[in-house]
Amino acid sequence: MSRRVTLGLAFVLLYAFAILSIGLTREWELLHEDNGALHTTLALGHVRLGLARTRAHDYFFEPKSGLEGRYGAHPPGTALALAGAFWLTGSDTPAVARLVAIAFHLGSIALMIVLLCHVLDPLTALIGGALMATLPMGAFFGRMVNYEALCLFAILMQLLGYVLWSRTGSRRGLALIAAGIVVGGLVDWPAFFFAGAMTIAAAVTCARRRPVEIGPVALLAAATGGMAVLDVAHLWSVAPAGARSLRLVEKLSSGPTLGGSGALDPLGFLVGQLEIARRYYTDAGLISAVVVAAALLVRRRPIAARLFIASDPALLQRLLLITGGAAVAYVLVAPGWARIHAYWQFYALPYVVLAMLLVGHGLFRLGRERGEIWPRALLAALVVDAAVGSATTLHYRHTTPSAHTVRQVSDLRARTMLPAYLEGKPGER
Repeated sequence: MSRRVTLGLAFVLLYAFAILSIGLTREWELLHEDNGALHTTLALGHVRLGLARTRAHDYFFEPKSGLEGRYGAHPPGTALALAGAFWLTGSDTPAVARLVAIAFHLGSIALMIVLLCHVLDPLTALIGGALMATLPMGAFFGRMVNYEALCLFAILMQLLGYVLWSRTGSRRGLALIAAGIVVGGLVDWPAFFFAGAMTIAAAVTCARRRPVEIGPVALLAAATGGMAVLDVAHLWSVAPAGARSLRLVEKLSSGPTLGGSGALDPLGFLVGQLEIARRYYTDAGLISAVVVAAALLVRRRPIAARLFIASDPALLQRLLLITGGAAVAYVLVAPGWARIHAYWQFYALPYVVLAMLLVGHGLFRLGRERGEIWPRALLAALVVDAAVGSATTLHYRHTTPSAHTVRQVSDLRARTMLPAYLEGKPGER
């Protein structure tokens, strides 16, 4: 990268940190922040009880009753990362926990900018990083102490590796994809959706080459399959009965319902997901995502020709198909969970950012070529909507405590180990 791009990257990361660090030291009280208390509890198990007892997997222990158990719905990477941060800093406060998530999300923004520099011009790439830092889906949930921020970082490692391999055929690119699969596999299941999509895309690419290549596809398939087996084997080895809590089959079979609440209405589910996208990606993000999806369906029409202008249009389209397809597949695999967890759409960030950049760039070029005011006015309206919509949503989310979160955190702390910063405080138990 040039010196100018490096300075721009540093500025974007400082801007992102300023937004992500809002309420850094606040207690767990906002929407879905009970996840932070949960992972803090799991991390404290590793720090206080030792890895020999937890066996490096999510482990609950209730000091009063002596009850213990495993949480096997996800790989253990997030709690292990928090445990490392708690051990290094000697602090288990919400600020330290949030800083772990923030560090990974800043890494994701940096990787996204580097990735965009390979398919678009540097200025547009920096704007993409700023968008990723501004949209509420990233600006709010990117600081949430859960699986999303850590897993997206691994996914962007995969995506950047795929771009490097596609453009140059370099082994470094393949190694980066494999590393992303390994890191992502230690954190959460969405990494496998993207790995699968990239393996399919690589297989199509390799099948078209002469002579046909098998090595890259075999590497990606082996890394994906190997990590999936390792995740399940790890849980089975620490708690054979607890492996049933993996719940992948349950999620697939009972996804249309949630807790016996009845069949999920497909139209209602779609409307709900669109509303989540509108709220956390803004109207501008939702419109851009839909426009680009339509262009992908009619790639030989003029709209596609205007949108997919890049140094490698075919690679750009494959990136959009991978990022959009994997994110949608993850939401659809368990719609009952997706409808109550807005952050299930978090993994659509790369696709939405790309879509907004393409639509914005297309309108800018159209206005310059034709000398007409309407493309520029529409672009300005989209920019204003993204800025105002993001600011409004972030303000609401940061100033509106969740009664559900407060109850969940209180119940968790009544049963499990208290963080050190709360021990001895009256009324906390």
